[in-house]
Amino acid sequence: MSKGLYDIPSWATIETRTLAKLAGVERLFEPQYMALQAGVEKGENLVVAAPTGSGKTFIALVAIVNSLARAGGRAFYLVPLKSVAYEKYTSFSILERMGLKLKISVGDFREGPPEAPVVIATYEKFDSLLRVSPSLARDVSVLIVDEIHSVSDPKRGPILESIVSRMLASAGEAQIVGLSATVPNAGEIAEWIGGKIVESSWRPVPLREYVFKEYKLYSPTGDLREVPRVYGLYDLDLAAEAIEDGGQALVFTYSRRRAVTLAKRAAKRLGRRLSSREARGYSAEASRAEGAPRSVAEELASLIAAGVAYHHAGLPPSLRRTVEEAFRAGAVKVVYSTPTLAAGVNLPARRVVIDSYYRYEAGFREPIRVAEYKQMAGRAGRPGLDEFGEAIIVAERLDRPEDLISGYIRAPPERVESRLAGLRGLRHFILGIVAPEGEVSIGSIEKVSGLTLYSLQRGLPRETIARAIEDLSLWGLVEVKGRRIAATSLGREVAAVYLDPESVPVFREEARHLSFDNEFDILYLISTMPDMVRLPATRREEERLLEAILDASPRMLSSVDWLGPEEMAAVKTAVVLKLWIDEASEDTIYGEWGVHTGDLLNMVSTAEWIASGLSRIAPYLGLNSKVSNTLSVIARRIKHGVKPELLQLVEIPGVGRVRARILFEAGYRSIEDLATARAEDLIRLPLIGPSTARQILEFLGRADEAREAQAREMLARKGLLSYLEGDAVAGEEGE
Repeated sequence: MSKGLYDIPSWATIETRTLAKLAGVERLFEPQYMALQAGVEKGENLVVAAPTGSGKTFIALVAIVNSLARAGGRAFYLVPLKSVAYEKYTSFSILERMGLKLKISVGDFREGPPEAPVVIATYEKFDSLLRVSPSLARDVSVLIVDEIHSVSDPKRGPILESIVSRMLASAGEAQIVGLSATVPNAGEIAEWIGGKIVESSWRPVPLREYVFKEYKLYSPTGDLREVPRVYGLYDLDLAAEAIEDGGQALVFTYSRRRAVTLAKRAAKRLGRRLSSREARGYSAEASRAEGAPRSVAEELASLIAAGVAYHHAGLPPSLRRTVEEAFRAGAVKVVYSTPTLAAGVNLPARRVVIDSYYRYEAGFREPIRVAEYKQMAGRAGRPGLDEFGEAIIVAERLDRPEDLISGYIRAPPERVESRLAGLRGLRHFILGIVAPEGEVSIGSIEKVSGLTLYSLQRGLPRETIARAIEDLSLWGLVEVKGRRIAATSLGREVAAVYLDPESVPVFREEARHLSFDNEFDILYLISTMPDMVRLPATRREEERLLEAILDASPRMLSSVDWLGPEEMAAVKTAVVLKLWIDEASEDTIYGEWGVHTGDLLNMVSTAEWIASGLSRIAPYLGLNSKVSNTLSVIARRIKHGVKPELLQLVEIPGVGRVRARILFEAGYRSIEDLATARAEDLIRLPLIGPSTARQILEFLGRADEAREAQAREMLARKGLLSYLEGDAVAGEEGE
């Protein structure tokens, strides 16, 4: 028997055996076998701490199919990022072959839980589901928490901790399975969820780790070898050596700009060797990517054709997917990426190069955490393709290889610690307990708080809980009645729309200075909210931003401190949002303000949610219905990126902001105008064509007419093609 591989035990359930057969799993990896031994099939709570690629997803699927077969109910698989949710949704399609309907839930925070036995959701979405549908906790039979070490993340940690603690406190008996590649105190996390620990260092592809300095690779074992100096540029020479041996390379670097610069340099030097027909196919796909500035799409397409690419969160999803697919297919041989790729998509490579172990935040330079290094190094080694994987950390000039070996390669990742201590996290947590029930005792709040990781690690934070309740009461979200806490109507609405409780005092304060008749004022208000993803403003942009304020809302100059970086970031965000709702293209926004499409889409999604939430809480703050309606309209405009006159048209499936403007300019300015439109006229409009015309007509209840028009158009095109082919043949015969 191969080391680390096990036969599926005879005592495994029929559900596990069926799953293994459908998944093509003939032998179990060590962590998978250990999980079966620990009782994952029987409903035991588990924390699985094992390297990337060691089969944790299969363990999750085993828990899901067995739990649903044993207890019914529903299964939720929680992830930190939307991109990971979509990747898991694709890989979980095997469940549908077992008769289990699967859905993904990452959208509107007011939506209830999808009607499906298996749901993949982000942490935030599941937290909101528990607030909108508190009975859901009793229906969940198994909760899988991917990347459970995220509980130590400053932003997502309190949300994840809140979810797990409320599930532990609920009347249901949900099985909880936490998955992680980097959690040194897995025993403590297992104690928190009342479960067992499955801990393994086994990897399907052995990992070799090195420090690179002066063209030598230093190993923890003391071995030393030279790297061939071909190009005189270490990133190229390290990547080229792996590619020459039939592998691929991932180079992680600290900034987007550097990732792009290095990728361009690599394409220039390596392009002739790496270009292929398959790469050119993916290049054509990248050039057609939707929602990307043309300059970015064309730039990336040219790199992919040369077998090279870059990857970062600023790229639109369509381009990120193309890069990932091209790399998995082997068409792209080297990808330069920011560390976000290591924490999200599963994209292994023969060799991983950590170009820098420093990061820059708020103007300060600091070393990355060991856990971040382990995440990146964990991507080394392609199962089924590589006999081993290599992770290479590049030493800076003044650093010694032995220090990096002890500080990163041999060092364990940092201990996972609770981030629930802050008032912001606790306010959100407490309102999430009180609002769904209407009224609870302080004892109930302390009971759930006592089930947090924070309480296990540091004890119950009674004083901070009292301060959080005091804030919620001061802001009008709860009423304190002795030892009982009741949610107000405002508090229930804030919890339902999932806004940060501090949004209420910020909204009240800003509303005193701003005009709801001015679009820019409203966009600035949205940009100041605690949940908003703001765009950092550089010193060079400040003068342009002040000019933008003078044009859009001069009165704001007397009410806002423009010297603060947070205020300037809010102004820049409002400026970009104004461009967006005025139908500026992604190319224009990128060209004028350097905002990448991925960042723009993230900002737009957040702004739409906040605007919609503010429109719902406005009446509870004594603001009139006009304010609420104005915010609601702004939310819809942000969602679609359009001026008011296009709002009707963009609600039609298949009609986005660009096609809506084409229809409007052609005279179709409302649903009523389209109701009498001739199919042939719609088909002939630019970017409409037969498919979109059919969608429009089907939306209007004219499905038969749509099918007939599409058939006529296809017949006409076929006839034209035949005519042209016949004409060409006649021409040849004439010669």
